[in-house]
Amino acid sequence: MIKIISVVLGLLVSQWAFSFGDLGHKAVAAIAWQHLTPFAKQNVERILGAGKQNFVKSSTWADHIKSNDQFDYLKPLHYVNMPKTAIHYQKSRDCKKDKCIVEAINMFGKVAKTGSRKEQLLALRMIVHLIADIHQPLHAGFKQDRGGNWYEVRYDKKAVSLHKLWDHKLVKRIADDWQVIADNVGALNIQVPIYTPKTWAEESHKITAEFVYQATENQDVSEEYLVKADTVLKEQLGRAGWRLAMWLNKLW
Repeated sequence: MIKIISVVLGLLVSQWAFSFGDLGHKAVAAIAWQHLTPFAKQNVERILGAGKQNFVKSSTWADHIKSNDQFDYLKPLHYVNMPKTAIHYQKSRDCKKDKCIVEAINMFGKVAKTGSRKEQLLALRMIVHLIADIHQPLHAGFKQDRGGNWYEVRYDKKAVSLHKLWDHKLVKRIADDWQVIADNVGALNIQVPIYTPKTWAEESHKITAEFVYQATENQDVSEEYLVKADTVLKEQLGRAGWRLAMWLNKLW
């Protein structure tokens, strides 16, 4: 009975079991660092500590504390589920009680400016993390398979969830070092309109609905798919880094 309960609980929490791995999050933060205004950088350093390394390190905090029950309330804030055929995010349908990534980014932005020292620290760590997450297409995925966590494909001769493929495996195809990834993606000089978290979620959902599931369930991921996914992923990492910087520049 205990074993069965453990399995069920594992399935229930699997929606938030993964987000962009450390490599992806750190790369996004490193890209953003290059585009912060002096005033925004001053405020970021006031909260996180001086230097790029502290900023980059902050990007993974939200994943590293997931095993701490004290922060369970943050778990639903890493993603948003939308119907497969949806074009637009609807708060009333997709974000009950404001517990989703879209509303979390907006809320933490306010806290980062007006909260206590402790609240600002948590809020900024979450902003740096979540703006990367929302650009991972499956963080605006489908409830039916928990954002691709229940949809398995084969990659490198091993079974892997579609979500983990996009969070980890594809990022490592760029490089095994976050600074190398940041340099590689940064060289593309991706600069896009900042828009809002709502639009970011809609963009990611569109990629999920139109492309991500072209990988056939329980089958080897094709080289054609991987090549296209490489391009999509670099674009999303670049957008995330640019928008993270612009969001923080707008806050301060």
